[in-house]
Amino acid sequence: FSSIVCSEAELEEYLLSVKWDPLEHWKDDGTVQAADSAQPIIARYPMNISGSSGGGDKLLDGLEKRLQKVSKHTLTDEEKYQLQVVLAKVYFYGAKFDQCKQAVESLPTALPDEGTLSPAYAKQLYMAQMVMRGIAAEIEGDRGAAHTLYNKAVLAFKERLSSQAAIVVPRGSVSGSERGFREELVNWPEEALYRRAMMSLTLGDTASGIGELGSYISVMDNVTPPTFRVFRRLRANRLYMQMVRQRLGGDAAAQPPSAEVKDDVMLSHRRQLALLKATYAFPRASETHNEVLHEVDCAARDWELVQGFSRTDSLRLLEILYESVYLTFNSPRVLRHLVHTLVRFGDYHEASLAFGTYRELAGRQLEGMKKAVSAAISEGTDADFALGADAESINSILRTTVVGARLFLVHLGNAHECLSLVHFANDLMDDVEARDPDHRIIPAVPQTIRAQVALWKGAAHGSMAQKSREPGNRGDHHGAALQLLQQAADLSPRLYDAHYYLALEQALGARDIGAATAAAKQAAALDPQRLEAWHLLVLLSTARKDYAKALQICEVAMRQSDWWAAYSEIQQSAGAEPVAAGGHSTDRLARGLEPPVKARLGSTESGMQFFELAMTHMAVEGRHRGYDASLEAQPQLFALYGCVYGPVIAAGDAADDVTSSMEGSQISIDALATGGPRTDPRGGAQHGRVSPSLASGRRSLARSLARSVFAKHARYSSHGGHAPLAADDGAAPDAPRPRMLAARADASPKRQRSMPHLRQASSDSAAQSPEIPAEAYFDSLSQLVGRVGSGRSTTVAHMHHSRSVYYTPVATRLGHQRARAKRALSALWLATAAAFVALQRLEEAAGAVAEALAAWPESPDARTLRGQLELAHARPAAALNEFHAAVSLEPSHIRASVALARVEHALGRRDVALGLLKNATRAHGWSDPEAWYWLGRLEHELALDHAAGSASRALVLRRALEYTAYALDLESSQPARPFSALRP
Repeated sequence: FSSIVCSEAELEEYLLSVKWDPLEHWKDDGTVQAADSAQPIIARYPMNISGSSGGGDKLLDGLEKRLQKVSKHTLTDEEKYQLQVVLAKVYFYGAKFDQCKQAVESLPTALPDEGTLSPAYAKQLYMAQMVMRGIAAEIEGDRGAAHTLYNKAVLAFKERLSSQAAIVVPRGSVSGSERGFREELVNWPEEALYRRAMMSLTLGDTASGIGELGSYISVMDNVTPPTFRVFRRLRANRLYMQMVRQRLGGDAAAQPPSAEVKDDVMLSHRRQLALLKATYAFPRASETHNEVLHEVDCAARDWELVQGFSRTDSLRLLEILYESVYLTFNSPRVLRHLVHTLVRFGDYHEASLAFGTYRELAGRQLEGMKKAVSAAISEGTDADFALGADAESINSILRTTVVGARLFLVHLGNAHECLSLVHFANDLMDDVEARDPDHRIIPAVPQTIRAQVALWKGAAHGSMAQKSREPGNRGDHHGAALQLLQQAADLSPRLYDAHYYLALEQALGARDIGAATAAAKQAAALDPQRLEAWHLLVLLSTARKDYAKALQICEVAMRQSDWWAAYSEIQQSAGAEPVAAGGHSTDRLARGLEPPVKARLGSTESGMQFFELAMTHMAVEGRHRGYDASLEAQPQLFALYGCVYGPVIAAGDAADDVTSSMEGSQISIDALATGGPRTDPRGGAQHGRVSPSLASGRRSLARSLARSVFAKHARYSSHGGHAPLAADDGAAPDAPRPRMLAARADASPKRQRSMPHLRQASSDSAAQSPEIPAEAYFDSLSQLVGRVGSGRSTTVAHMHHSRSVYYTPVATRLGHQRARAKRALSALWLATAAAFVALQRLEEAAGAVAEALAAWPESPDARTLRGQLELAHARPAAALNEFHAAVSLEPSHIRASVALARVEHALGRRDVALGLLKNATRAHGWSDPEAWYWLGRLEHELALDHAAGSASRALVLRRALEYTAYALDLESSQPARPFSALRP
């Protein structure tokens, strides 16, 4: 007995000292091959030491001779069993599989009862002999018998222990296990679990194979050390996700995957990245990022497959992408997915930073690609053209540029940056076409990409045309917009946005009602559930003064929306009594007492479009059936407002702030033991926050990338954080930065912009003056209150409760939705006030205007309407103050400018009024009929000052007549609400 035990101990001791490379041994393990191949799924046999350096063969020969001598003695049954298994292990590690099979084939396949051997040792011997018998059957090609042996071993092992029996790893294998160089060559229970699943998959039993592979992965999540068999687990988890993906491929189209399946897929990707981090945390020179890049591509594809579009789902994907950016050292492929996911998540500012980094890195890559293409063409090479695993294709760069252009125009309102991006895309396409006109190396750019580039270029020109103050520039931008949008519609006839933006530009810039109607109808036919084109059709009908048709279109459009069921329920339950001027509806909204809606609500974005369409319906009702009829719909609109914007108002401040959402979150292999998808009773909720913060302590990866790539000032100062630690501060390079003190953390917001030079320029005497310290501009509101007085402190307090005089909110979806919520509620009260004015109920109109200002104090429309009410009460001085306030809030506000000119004219300052109207009609009021009417009227008065029959009088009268005729022409095509309300 002692000779057997000593021989086995000597063997195990030597095996633990063997240094081997699991990455090389299992590099293709789990690879799916053709179904008719000899091995459909590669499953490498365990490592052996035959022919290895270090005296392995000599040791095995000595142990074999020693054990054969022992076999000649008289042994008990247990000693014979022990001897045969140990001898078989010697043959196994020496790659003598025939002799190994002969040594174990006579042994029983049932787990021995307890005897003189310890129970744990007996179980290990049993698992070893069953695995060796199974591998021998695999070598002979009998995979069915091998699976039976593995399955029997696993079931017997778990039955004797428990269903949650864990893998036991020898203590000696812990040292050096960070990369697996000193792991056990074979862990028999782990081998049985793994090979059982592989045999099922190889035999074509996909359902059983997926379950058995999932069982193996779950058991290994709890192994100690957590890096044991890390690379094999990585390959097994990759195969598991591939098998699940194949099963979902056919089922996803028929019905959405269940929540359990979705969580399992997402947590499998989380596990995969944790295993990748443990494997490639410190890559060797010969290693690439192929595995990480493959995982990122699969994760993005699987999120689409399982429809992981919610905020929580997007946050899970963002965690994977942020960690992958670190692992791949800013791979453009990973950044591309990061940009797309950040836009979907709603953190537009972070998305713009990530896109800026992507554009810079892709631009560097393009320089090398252009040289390589030119060299390949000059040499006449037609071979496959490749620049590396993480190289972005031309089409991928173009698609991401299109996403960036849409981001800057629609979400960030930066038409100039959008135009810069589409010019970059056009230059790239022209350069590729010039270098490779026959497309021998670089594939041709698809028409859809060309159409999208033309689309956003045209939309940017249209936006700049509306903002231009110069008629010449406005005409140039408008002409370019029409040409490009028509080109986009021709290149991709089924592109909704091309037809919609073309219709909007024809309505806004040209007042071509017929052409705009035709384009809007095409857009509505392409995607009936999107309400923008329907809304435009309603406004175009009101521009033709066909209010009955407009109401019909409005009702048809509202029925297309996923909010129609909720609105129908509101119409049935809401009372018919109009809201009085006291504003009790807003009080109910504030207290959350609006009647609950049982119907399923749609998305917030579609709800906002539906609410705007309902507002237009109310306005058309007022013109067609009288303002009493429009007031009857007011309670329903307030109830609808509560349903649409209630979740927006109630959401937390950091709902779309990916920096705050991911703070304290890290994907780590150490967290797998407490969060496996099949062992965690709480599901996937806990996986959002599992470990300390990101390895570097940075609050935002894209923020750090923007700093490192472009060498700009650190965004920490710009957003209220700390500047990076100095190089000589004694901290380790990767040590987390110190947290802010508790009092300071409460006093400073996490994400807001300030003027960075006020905090960093120590030489600026103004910023360091004793009256107002520099910190007061950002951090300390209390100092401002004491030093500056109540006027400025009140101003600061109303700036979204920020701590900065120069505060501007970071662009997120939630921020945009909250701004729209304020504007929508203010617009609803203003529509009510306009109805009251039309009915000569001026006191109630004044109360509604007060409610509109309470909802949105910066509303220029509310100030303008209040000024008009002051004029109705013969108080021109008070009206003048209101109109000045409206113009100061929005200098391009036409109604306020015209009203201001009218008051100046009434006060006898005709020259001032004339100057205001000329500036307005030259700039943003070029399509406003009221502005042109009053300009013509004042020109007529001016003509009367000239001598009768003079040439100057005739000239001025002719000009006044032209202005008035143009005003009448504009009024004949004026919609119920401005077309500009539909522009993003």
